Amino acid sequence: MPDITDAELVQKGLAHQLHHTKKQIESLSKAIDHMPDATELQVKGTLLKTYASQIDGHHNFVELPDYRQPETKLTIKLDATKSIIANAEEYFHRYRKSKRGLNTVIHNRELAEAELQQQLAQQAAFDPTDPDQVAQLKQSLIEQSVIHTQVLHSSKAPEPAHPRRFHTHDHVLVEVGKNSYQNDHLTMTARKDYYWMHAGGEIPGSHVVIHSTNPSERTLQEAAVLTAYYSKGKKMRRVPVDCLKVGQMHKPKGAKSGLVTFSGPARTITVSPDPELVNELRDPEN
Repeated sequence: MPDITDAELVQKGLAHQLHHTKKQIESLSKAIDHMPDATELQVKGTLLKTYASQIDGHHNFVELPDYRQPETKLTIKLDATKSIIANAEEYFHRYRKSKRGLNTVIHNRELAEAELQQQLAQQAAFDPTDPDQVAQLKQSLIEQSVIHTQVLHSSKAPEPAHPRRFHTHDHVLVEVGKNSYQNDHLTMTARKDYYWMHAGGEIPGSHVVIHSTNPSERTLQEAAVLTAYYSKGKKMRRVPVDCLKVGQMHKPKGAKSGLVTFSGPARTITVSPDPELVNELRDPEN
């Protein structure tokens, strides 16, 4: 195989970078298009709250007048074990979660679009005959892991180092990702019926997987503390933590490492990032 010059290596790296960013934007756009309409959740919550005093007993669903379309009714599913007001609050909670999720994906697409413009300008300004520019861009692309200075002899991708490991007081294993690549691996390879956590309120942090299909409330609380501690909210007094099933998570095709979306309801647990509890739960072999 003929040797490739640094200038050619940089040109290939720039082209690869552009292709990846364009695919990322395409995937994020598809994710936005397929997200459920959050407005429908808000309307259902509003209708339940409005007609709560007129609904007796517990039901699996109700039909209520839709104020957006006179003379039509909207069918609303209910949790029969909860009151009408509690069902309304659950719809409002899902509405807020859905809006936050949509805003996060839109923000990530805006960042990717801005990045694409910078990459296009960089490609247009690249002069392959300028050795200083070639050297600077090569180093920059290496640091971004766009190009590599050595080739692996095996085509098999190396396994990421194992995540941080903890055991709750109920002896349940909890794994915490160390970086965005490991977050992806942890979330996408875990059992679908296990529980998953991440700091809420758009706070960056680790993906956390609870190795249990039916964790106790104590395990959920302790795992939430781990999630809060291994997030940018570590120094906050109280941190909201999102909790849902692994099977609700989805990875948009071409999205950056660590970026996932979810569907369906999620619970929010608010905890304090307690370093003493973190040390107490840490796996001694970790």
